Amino acid sequence: MARIHWVAAERWDVFRDTEWQRELRAAHDITLSKLPKKVRATLALSAAQQRRLIATAAVSWSRKPDRLVY
Repeated sequence: MARIHWVAAERWDVFRDTEWQRELRAAHDITLSKLPKKVRATLALSAAQQRRLIATAAVSWSRKPDRLVY
């Protein structure tokens, strides 16, 4: 995702509102399509389901022992 570069518009009157919406939707779709399937699936969940998933993951991570080898 670090390679996605945004272009700045110097004037807002270059496009009509509907054209801005179309361009922003296209940019959003391109960005979303480059995400891994698991991330896209998580983003498709409702906010409550996302919070539940994050809480479950946090609990499972806190129970795993450190696997660092020194």
